[in-house]
Amino acid sequence: MKRFLNLTALLFASFVALSAADAPASRPNIVFIFTDDQPQNAMSCMGNKQLKTPNMDRLASEGVLFENSFVTTSICCVSRASILTGQHMVRHGINSFSKPLSAEQWGQTYPMLLREAGYRTAFIGKLAVGDPKTQPASLCLPADKFDLWYGFPQSFKFNQQGRYITSIIEEKATQFIREQPKDKPFLLVLALKEPHGPRDMEDPELPANLVQGPIPRPKTLTAESFAQLPAAIRESRNSVTPGPTFLKEDTKFQEEMAQTYRYISRADITVGRIVKALRDKGCDDNTVILFASDNGSMEGAHRLVGKWNMYEESLRVPLIIRDPRLPASSHGRRTQMALNIDLAPTMLALAGLPIPAAMQGNDLQPILRDAHTAGRADWYYEHDVLLDGEKGKPLPRCEGVRSERWKYIRYKDTKPLQEELFDLQKDPLEEHNLAQEPAHAATLAKMSARCDELRKAVR
Repeated sequence: MKRFLNLTALLFASFVALSAADAPASRPNIVFIFTDDQPQNAMSCMGNKQLKTPNMDRLASEGVLFENSFVTTSICCVSRASILTGQHMVRHGINSFSKPLSAEQWGQTYPMLLREAGYRTAFIGKLAVGDPKTQPASLCLPADKFDLWYGFPQSFKFNQQGRYITSIIEEKATQFIREQPKDKPFLLVLALKEPHGPRDMEDPELPANLVQGPIPRPKTLTAESFAQLPAAIRESRNSVTPGPTFLKEDTKFQEEMAQTYRYISRADITVGRIVKALRDKGCDDNTVILFASDNGSMEGAHRLVGKWNMYEESLRVPLIIRDPRLPASSHGRRTQMALNIDLAPTMLALAGLPIPAAMQGNDLQPILRDAHTAGRADWYYEHDVLLDGEKGKPLPRCEGVRSERWKYIRYKDTKPLQEELFDLQKDPLEEHNLAQEPAHAATLAKMSARCDELRKAVR
């Protein structure tokens, strides 16, 4: 009898172990929150003393903060397509705001692959890949591809019938979390509009005195810095003549940057409310949270506005990943270079799914687990975007290579060819172009050749 009971206990224990291993709850839930045009330095955990982001900071302290996170093309439509597909622009082919992903491409995006694997999926916020006015709405606003859809195209306002859009986004997100069945994992994507314009409304409940001024002007917001730029940049859309008033008047600079920081602070409140909803649901300890932005913003650096170019302010973005299943010893900062194309393969790998061969990014989990894991040595940047039907100055068509020390930029439409070479260790503000200096001719040739090599490799 005793032998029978021992055997029964052993069989039961084995059954429980197998059931736990096979249970959907063993796969983590995934929450991906990303903002619109938030530079990497626009978080207090990145040393910004004028901006309050306590919830982003807390997320960073409980997970991993990437100090060197970038986008491979700095513009909304392309970066968002790259995030969805894990691919460079030259491969996924989205080079305008009107063009959507095809049905076949949608089938290989991380949300679709997670849904096929049993995840309940929600997309809430700005999609901005494809124009539903000129292209099939089923591809530009693919409601049927998600269990919950509340998505928008590129042009929409904060003011939605008298309500602040992010408040609506939060309500739908928290309801999605509350309604989750315990036997299925979920993916929740919140694509916030902050701090991008048009800023037609501010949340009336936003606390006052969020910004601790005065806000420092960029050290390169000078006529001298602008004069040293290649003509391809000086004559591009980055250079707005006579220029926004904040480039000339400090009062206007303070006002506009304070408004930008208020919007980022509002996004920070959303981060805190989503974390609270997860804890209230009791699923916080099995939910991985990723926080990022679609691109950076010049905000006056080199006396430029917008993004689009390959300067650090344009392509550097926040990236925080908090996996509560990892030990506290893994928390902290990472200096390895991470890209927006890494997010899709990382999310698939978190769910235990194979990474499609067509995805070009890396799974970041080894770096999350071990700060000493080697990262990529360099990577390819490209910007070859068409603005449909718009007149005025062009976007700067460029490509280049960014390594840990060096940055090489090539402007495609210039004859003779305009190039830039920066030693980022000695010149982090990119004030001294070394491309024409004989002492750096060998480095220039090496980086130019590497640019050609990487362009062929990412096709």
